[in-house]
Amino acid sequence: MTIKYISSTILESPEKTFEQQAIDDFNAQNNGVKVEVEGVAANDLMEKYTALAASNSMPDFYMADMKNTTQLVDMGITEDISTVFDEDYLTQFSKDSLSGYTIDGTVSGLPWFTVAQGVVYRTDLFEKNGVKPPTTWDELVDAAKKLTHDDQYGIALVGSKDASGAGRFQYVIRNYGVDEFTQGSDGKWTTDIGGEDYVKALTAFTDLDTKDGVVPPGVTETDYSSAVNLLSSGQAAMLITGSNAIGAITSKVPDLKGKLGSFMIPEVSRNVFSQNGFGFYINPQSEHKDAVAKFLEFIVSKKKSIEFSQLTGRLPTLTDAMNDSSIGKDEALGGFMEQIKTAEPFILPTINGFGEVNDIHGEAYQSVFTGTATPEEAAAKAAQRAQEIVDEANNE
Repeated sequence: MTIKYISSTILESPEKTFEQQAIDDFNAQNNGVKVEVEGVAANDLMEKYTALAASNSMPDFYMADMKNTTQLVDMGITEDISTVFDEDYLTQFSKDSLSGYTIDGTVSGLPWFTVAQGVVYRTDLFEKNGVKPPTTWDELVDAAKKLTHDDQYGIALVGSKDASGAGRFQYVIRNYGVDEFTQGSDGKWTTDIGGEDYVKALTAFTDLDTKDGVVPPGVTETDYSSAVNLLSSGQAAMLITGSNAIGAITSKVPDLKGKLGSFMIPEVSRNVFSQNGFGFYINPQSEHKDAVAKFLEFIVSKKKSIEFSQLTGRLPTLTDAMNDSSIGKDEALGGFMEQIKTAEPFILPTINGFGEVNDIHGEAYQSVFTGTATPEEAAAKAAQRAQEIVDEANNE
C-alpha cells in the first residue's frame, strides 16, 4: 500500500537529505508499505491543510507546527495518537514535548523534533573582535556594537512579517515577561500583548536597528533564509534563532563547522523555554493508520533522532535521545541544550485564534522598523487586535 505524507522539511536543507534517505530506507524494507511525500513550504502548510480539509482530501499523515495543534483539532483532521500508539511507546517522549500536542487531555500529534531558542554566533568573529558571549541584554547590545564595523554587523534579525520573523520576536518578548494569552481559573482569557513589558521588549528589539545600527540594512525584507546567509557569509556575527539554524548554516558553508557557538537569549525578567517544534499528525479518515505508525516509529527512533539532530540542530523529543552524550558534546548546540535544561517551560496557550499572533507581532515590529509607528503606538494596535481574540474566546 502507499501512504501519502505532506512535509515542509523535505524542501529544506540539510533536512531534506536526512528525510528523503529515511523514506527511501523505509520503502526499501519491502514490508508492503511505501511512503509518498509531497513538499509544502512551512509558511504555507496551514493554508494547504485548510484547502485539503475543505475538499476532504487530506493525506494519510502530515507535518505541522505544534503551535497549530488547536486549529488542526478544530478542523477535525487529527487522530487521537493514543489510539494508534500504545502507552509504553508514548512514555518514551519527554513530557514537555507531548504537552505541546495535547489538547483537552488528548494527544493529537506525535512530536518529531523540538527547536530551542537562543543566539547563534560566529566564534571566529567573536575571537577576532575580543568579544565574549553576553549574558544580559545590555551586554548583547554592547557586543553587537563592537562587532559592527566595515561591512560587518553585530546581529541579523528576521524582520519579515511571517511565522519565522514573529517566532523569533516571541523569544524576546517572553523573556521580558510577556504572556501572550493566559487563561485564569475561571476559564477567562487575558492578554499581555500591548502592555508595559510588551512595549519594553518591542523597543529593545527594534532599537537594535533603528537606534543602535547593528543590524544589516533591509531588516523588514530579511526572512529566515536571508538571515542565515548573512551569518554564513560573515556579514553578521549573531542571529536570534532556533537551534535548527545550525544545520542550515553548516549546510551552506561546511567550513563553518566548529566555528559556531550558541548562548541563551539574555534573561530580562525571566528565562523561559518556549515550546516549539514540529510533529506528525494522522488523518482520522486514513485507512492505513497502522502503516503510518510503522513509518513514524522508524523515523522517530533514537538512532534516527540523534542523526537528525546532529545534522540539522533540530533537537530530539525522545528522552533517551535527548540525554545521549553525543548531543551534549556539540559546542554549537551548547546554549540551546542549556536552555532546555535550565529554563522554565513556557506552555503555549490553547486559545482559539492563537495563530493570528504571527501577523499581530509582525505588523508591530515592522511598523517600528519602518518608522510608521512608535513602539507605544505599535503596541497599542497589537493590544487591540489581541483583545479581540480574547473577547471572542471568552464569548464562546
